Amino acid sequence: MTEWVISYQKDNNTSTLDMSHATRPTIEEATAFLLEWARQHLPAGEYGAARDQHGDAASGELLRRYGVTLSGIAEK
Repeated sequence: MTEWVISYQKDNNTSTLDMSHATRPTIEEATAFLLEWARQHLPAGEYGAARDQHGDAASGELLRRYGVTLSGIAEK
């Protein structure tokens, strides 16, 4: 498995998570991975900017409940 670095933004800061995946993960796969991580590690809240979010349900929940947006996928 290849290691991938998933970059995300929260509170005007950029952070990263490592993700193992055979090939480059799609945006949807990376978003689902990030959402599962957020559910386990971040307190849920209500972020108003979610009203402007365009994308799938996972990215909408990630922004609305955790104030997190996916910003990049790179090979480690």
